Amino acid sequence: MVKRAENDTTTHDEKVRRAAQKLKSQGWDVSADLLGYKKPKPVGKEGKIPDIEARKRGATQLIEVETPDTVEAHKDQQATFRRSAGHRARTTFKVVIAKNKR
Repeated sequence: MVKRAENDTTTHDEKVRRAAQKLKSQGWDVSADLLGYKKPKPVGKEGKIPDIEARKRGATQLIEVETPDTVEAHKDQQATFRRSAGHRARTTFKVVIAKNKR
């Protein structure tokens, strides 16, 4: 597993927080893998946790935030979320890239 540099972790977490707040403001019930939020449900046999799980009127969004350093290394995890979304009604999956602040 590729680890993020400290500034990449901050950038990643800020992007997750902003995306979660935006979804909440749009009326979604949001779970996020961040302090202060309820944790998203595990996905797949290995119990991977998406960065964001949002639900609204029977629809679900799974969102994974990556940094340029992790986007390629986390392809297996992304595939797990994509597969899970494909097998669930009204569920979508997307990857969001958090740009590094350097």
